[in-house]
Amino acid sequence: MKKHLINLTAILLLVFLSQTVNATIYHVDPVHGSDTGDGSAAHPWKTIENVINNNLIESMSYVTPYDSANPQIVEKNTGSPVKPGDTLYLYNGIHGEINLVNYVNPEYITIKNAPGHFPIIKRIHVQAGSKWRFEGLEISGEPYDEYFNDKIVFFESHSWQGPVSNIEMKNCRIYSTITAWEDSTDWITKASDGIVIWGDSVQIKNNILTNVHFGIIMLGDHITVSGNSITNFSADGIRLTGSYDIVEKNIIKNCYDVDDNHDDGIQSFTTGGLVVNNNVVRQNIILNYEDPNQPLLGPLQGIGCFDGPYENWVVENNLIIVNHWHGISFYGLKNGKIVNNTVLDPNLNDTIGPCWIKIDDLQNDSSENCIVVNNITNSIAPTQNSFVQNNLVITSYQQYDSNFVDYASFDFHLTSNSLAIDAGCDSLSPVIDLDGNARPEGSHTDIGCYEYNQLSSIMNIKSRNFNVYPNPASSTLHIDGNPSLFNIKILTLEGKVIKEQKNVIIPSEIDISNIKEGVYILQLQKGKKLKNIIFIKN
Repeated sequence: MKKHLINLTAILLLVFLSQTVNATIYHVDPVHGSDTGDGSAAHPWKTIENVINNNLIESMSYVTPYDSANPQIVEKNTGSPVKPGDTLYLYNGIHGEINLVNYVNPEYITIKNAPGHFPIIKRIHVQAGSKWRFEGLEISGEPYDEYFNDKIVFFESHSWQGPVSNIEMKNCRIYSTITAWEDSTDWITKASDGIVIWGDSVQIKNNILTNVHFGIIMLGDHITVSGNSITNFSADGIRLTGSYDIVEKNIIKNCYDVDDNHDDGIQSFTTGGLVVNNNVVRQNIILNYEDPNQPLLGPLQGIGCFDGPYENWVVENNLIIVNHWHGISFYGLKNGKIVNNTVLDPNLNDTIGPCWIKIDDLQNDSSENCIVVNNITNSIAPTQNSFVQNNLVITSYQQYDSNFVDYASFDFHLTSNSLAIDAGCDSLSPVIDLDGNARPEGSHTDIGCYEYNQLSSIMNIKSRNFNVYPNPASSTLHIDGNPSLFNIKILTLEGKVIKEQKNVIIPSEIDISNIKEGVYILQLQKGKKLKNIIFIKN
């Protein structure tokens, strides 16, 4: 069929027309499906890799070589059953790779798990394209007996094929290996980057990444990375080099020191004189380690922005617990706001550290017009051109003990006699804290990432919103909620404890594969407060 050349402005018309047609759900089942099926629930296709390779998805594509000055698109796979706006349900089993080259959708096509199913994808690569949504997928080469030492998920703008934009990924599980390696050679030769985003207007939300090299790399603008858990990494948790990006409510924990890379929880830098500007980093938790006896344990820098220039950054309500000098460091920052963070070294006896908040000049590019207010830290070393006020500097374990509920278990909520209570600057404080509680609770806002009140200091779990899924569950129970530490138990209905984990940071996941089928109680405990949730193991 002859392909008709269409200017990008015509996409608006396509969107309007497609909205008049009901979206369709197609089914893809490696166990019961067939490539000769029609994608219905009764006759599903076999794998998502085959669906793509058999050209069953109708879309558009950029004319190549891509001309950014005059981009044009043509029809792609005209007449194929899957249309923009449709959803592909994936069922349990091995689905191969999702490799989408030059699929430019006028409406989102969703690829997600069928309810109650956990499809396994080898890896995802979108090269040139837009409006793809990925949900509820398990993505790893290990179930295929492969270790890429590359990228597990890659959204790639390409000079010949065209740009990537408007991609969404949420509630996916991404890993190089299920169990962390204890040997540095395995990490160096087998670990892959979790998600690499080389494009604009991308949403990465509520994903679980484990045992990866870099966690998430953000190489574009208008990217939101929110609510993700990155556990066990050997480079940077998140690397941020674009502008107008948001990094919020993520948990980054357990750095493995395997090479000469200086590892950061969140890192940024610029090249070629470009300015990285208007980024927001808020309500994240960065922990160097959970277990001081972790193999390959080494120093981790918190938020390291060393090679600017940077402009108009907001860094607020973050909990950063790392054994390094660089708790929050900016070199070449203008109009920056570093407010209500708790930035501390868990081991004050280390030769590397303790933590500081630092704003310094970058060669001939001076930092100026910055605000450093309402932070708790071991040290503050700003430039003379910064506004510094209402910070609490603590340097001893005795001060840790008197100001925090249980610092040894990484609970940095404030005690009732903390010096941080009502000691902050109200006018520069964010309106909520790390837990999402309103500020101020008392006569003035509190210093640090947590606002004290009698209920939230020993947290009133009954007031918190949790999402426990799937329910019923067969192997893994996911727990989502505002980031914080809990003790977790699984009990029988008679009250017998059959599984227990202490100091778990929510969001998290619990392995229930060895539990017999039945009905159980998931118990979340914070201090004296309890939350019980009924779930079914199938």
